[in-house]
Amino acid sequence: MINLNLFNPWWSNNEVRKDLVGKKRKIFSEVYKYINLRQILIFTGLRRVGKTTLMFQIIDFLISDKNIHPIQILYFSFDESIENLEEILKNYETEILKEKISTIQVYLFFDEVQKLENWPSKIKIIYDLYPNVKIFLSGSAAINLKKGTRESLAGRYFDFVIETLDFDEYLEFKNIKLDKERENIHEVDIRKNFDNFLFSGGFVEALDLDSLKLKKYFSEGLIERVIYRDLPGVFSINYPDLLYKLVNILAERPGIYLEYKNIANDLKYDQRTISAYLSYLEYSMLINKIYNYSENFITSEKKIKRAYLSNTAFTAALTDIKDYSLFIEQFFINFLKAKKFYRNPQKEEIDIILKLNDKILPVEVKIKNEIKSDDLNPIFKFLGKFNLNKGLIITKNNSNDFIKDNRLIKAIPYWKYWSLKKELYINK
Repeated sequence: MINLNLFNPWWSNNEVRKDLVGKKRKIFSEVYKYINLRQILIFTGLRRVGKTTLMFQIIDFLISDKNIHPIQILYFSFDESIENLEEILKNYETEILKEKISTIQVYLFFDEVQKLENWPSKIKIIYDLYPNVKIFLSGSAAINLKKGTRESLAGRYFDFVIETLDFDEYLEFKNIKLDKERENIHEVDIRKNFDNFLFSGGFVEALDLDSLKLKKYFSEGLIERVIYRDLPGVFSINYPDLLYKLVNILAERPGIYLEYKNIANDLKYDQRTISAYLSYLEYSMLINKIYNYSENFITSEKKIKRAYLSNTAFTAALTDIKDYSLFIEQFFINFLKAKKFYRNPQKEEIDIILKLNDKILPVEVKIKNEIKSDDLNPIFKFLGKFNLNKGLIITKNNSNDFIKDNRLIKAIPYWKYWSLKKELYINK
């Protein structure tokens, strides 16, 4: 018989242990607005990003602030044990509630739900049968994108991507205070802390680890677990070592062009296998793909793609950082949730093409001592081709404005984090 008491200590002591609750992040206030709604709340994100902690914070809120009786709250992690969902609920009814779920307000929390076979259909049945039940789900993958989820749960859920700490949250968790309006004064401190932030990846558990422990934490504790345990539990994977090779290639070469045929030839695997395995890594949220910009979406989808690991900490854990500019480029690709880059037939490139307030903004990352005209030419050509007036170049320390033919390229150093956020209309 399933021992649900191990997962739900609040049944016996009427509270959630403080070490399980942790420190609330900004995402909690967003989720809070949806707690009283009927729809399922789905939390997706990388392993160890804080999804389980967020669930415990909600449980703590329900007990302490909403005065919900602890036995009305069921938590179960399919990461620890893949059990029969019907048996879990039956056990919960008979041993804990002592009444039918249909007769009482109940809150169900299912962690790592992607490991439950055919979970969308099973969750849909609970949702449709019991309007008094509020359901919370988490998954260490883009589970809301997997085939079957949208169809089964259409209109029944709100999803939240739980991300690692951003730089503001990182400073808050580290109790570091900097004057965001006077970045120049704090340049040395910002650079130092930003470096540490990149190597920790914004993972709360990793904030105080030294470099050796960071490598072990990410390579063994996160990446290998996803590759050798999580993904084979969802997909039919015959070559898990190939997944690991692909991740290492992306660590060595951030922004690699996904020329599947060439990669397949190099690794001695079928081209379709390479394509499928990269899709599995994308599903696991270990990598991000971006597409060559075109005003025509279909054309853009058919063009060559690039790929980056989804966190700078993964790159730092798997390889020595040889090109710091690429390392910073990787950060901004992920931070800005970039979906497009640009490469013209002459192979001139721009790292990021953003859409801000219905306007297109080309963004180039150049972490070098001097910005030359050759660094600016691709952006100016892009602006002219698409009749745009403004571009952005993220630099090492250059804050100049570059103007040509009444078109502006604004330069902002990468460490001027808050200036960049203002320029890019980022409020998070």
